[in-house]
Amino acid sequence: MPKTLFDKVWDAHLVEELPGGNYLVFMDRIVAHEITTPQGAIQIDEEFGGRIFDASRILAINDHVAPAKDTATAVQADVLRKWARKHNIRHFDIGENGICHIVAPERGYVQPGMTLCCGDSHTCTNGAFACFALGIGTTANAGAMLSQCLLLKKPKVMRINVTGKRKPGVYAKDIILAIINKISFKGGTGYVLEYTGDGIRDLDMEERMTICNMAIEAGATSGMIEADEVTFEYLRNREQIPQDSKEFDALVKKWSEYKADPGAQYDTEVELDISKLEPMVTWGINPGEAVSTRSAIPADADEKALEYMGVKVGTKITDLELDQAFIGSCTNARISDLRIAADILRGHKVRIPTIITPGSQEVKRQAEREGLHDVFQDAGALWTHASCGPCLGMSMGVVAPGNRCISSTNRNFPGRMGTGSRAHLASPATVAASAIYGKIISANDLAMSSPAA
Repeated sequence: MPKTLFDKVWDAHLVEELPGGNYLVFMDRIVAHEITTPQGAIQIDEEFGGRIFDASRILAINDHVAPAKDTATAVQADVLRKWARKHNIRHFDIGENGICHIVAPERGYVQPGMTLCCGDSHTCTNGAFACFALGIGTTANAGAMLSQCLLLKKPKVMRINVTGKRKPGVYAKDIILAIINKISFKGGTGYVLEYTGDGIRDLDMEERMTICNMAIEAGATSGMIEADEVTFEYLRNREQIPQDSKEFDALVKKWSEYKADPGAQYDTEVELDISKLEPMVTWGINPGEAVSTRSAIPADADEKALEYMGVKVGTKITDLELDQAFIGSCTNARISDLRIAADILRGHKVRIPTIITPGSQEVKRQAEREGLHDVFQDAGALWTHASCGPCLGMSMGVVAPGNRCISSTNRNFPGRMGTGSRAHLASPATVAASAIYGKIISANDLAMSSPAA
């Protein structure tokens, strides 16, 4: 019987089917960070004698508040650091670190056909590599480190077929915002999303990671994209990938199997033609409340969202004045994102406080080799080190109550970037253009306009 991509990975890792519709599934890789891991790590040491199934399959990263902002986060970082050292776990600490969903792929720790879990909802980013990658809670994460398995219900599979060729100025972030808008921010609940079609195959790996990163924002368990030549070339010569050409070719042959079979049956199918898609931005309080940057607040807008965001039906998106801009996060802080932002910011000055945060130390160093940091700073933006902090309102750019921030992140829930803050999600291109203009505007339209007086 023809299988979906998800079914192939699931079946290869199924340990046992249990009563009550539960399944025991083996995890190839566990990623641990300083916010959700310490409690479970302490419990393992105190109640289970420090027993870990396979330390070589665990990756530890200080990323959410890096470096620590206060005593509480310093303690969390210290617990993870000492625990990783004690158990000989590969640890990316300050100076070598970055956002876990960026570091793991860029170092080759994520490969087609794998299963991967982490105590962070955006672990689904790694599904871009034909992986089943999911975010889990602290207790489940500790259990996985003890047994190398998770107890799961089997998700259904939704095929999202993206067709058409995107217009210039339209990016992966615009595509995923359009997808969530189409199926709703809860429309993927209980599903794994398999993104397919020419519109997906045309994306590079960093764009594919952006697409999969926001599967959770549609309520999905994860998102996945089949492995192809784009995947293989990205992985070539990565730190954890065999350098011998014969070994690599053998891996590619194995990885090539991780795609849906012709005739595979899905529980639900969705079609999206992106040929007419315009740059998108969220106006409301979930990622599904998004429109074109040339549109207005829709007539059917939710009253609670209108009230929280301080907007009215019919207001043009381009009339919304901004207080802050942010480019970063596990969604859009890779080198390609920074290059796009730099191309737009070059020769301009930002009109609002603008923070630009690379996704990892590797990304930071590459950006600086290319002189992108000078472009950002010449434009008046703050160039920082890698951290999750601003995205979830923890550090390095918390937004004040009532302030409006245009952001390349993944969540615009009330208070996400700070108590009472108002976040508008968009691509790095739209964020950069809006930082220059002082109001929400796409890069395409900025080129035809003069910055606000």
